[in-house]
Amino acid sequence: MSVPNATYTLSTTMNVTEMTREPEDPYQFVLPWWQQTIFYFAFAAILLISAGGNLVVVWIVLAHKRMRTVTNYFLVNLALADFLISQLNLPFTFQYLLYQDWWFGIFFCKLSCFISPCTISASVLTFMAIAVDR
Repeated sequence: MSVPNATYTLSTTMNVTEMTREPEDPYQFVLPWWQQTIFYFAFAAILLISAGGNLVVVWIVLAHKRMRTVTNYFLVNLALADFLISQLNLPFTFQYLLYQDWWFGIFFCKLSCFISPCTISASVLTFMAIAVDR
C-alpha cells in the first residue's frame, strides 16, 4: 500500500486586544415579577400537597391496626423521607433558584447540603427495600 506524499501549510494570524471586564450585575438572571408569581404559587402548591399527602399516608398506616404491614411501614418511611425533602429542602432551594443568592448563612448552607442527599438517599433506599421485600 503506498501513501502519497503531501505537504500542508498552515498560516494563522491573530490580533489580540486587551479586554476589560465590567462587573457583573448580581440580578441579571432574576425573573420578571409575573414569572416569580407563577413560581411562588407552584412551589406553595407543591409544599402543601406534599406535606398533606405524606402526612395522610403516615396517619392512615399508624392509626389503623390492619394497615400495619411490612410494606406499609416501608411506605411510611418513604412518606416521611419525602415529607422531609419537601419541607427542609424545597423552600430554601426555591429561594436560591429564584434570586441566585443564599440568605440563610453558612451554617444552614452546610446543613442543607447535608440534609438533601440524606433524605433523597433514604427515599431511594426505601424503594430498593420495597423491591427486595416484594
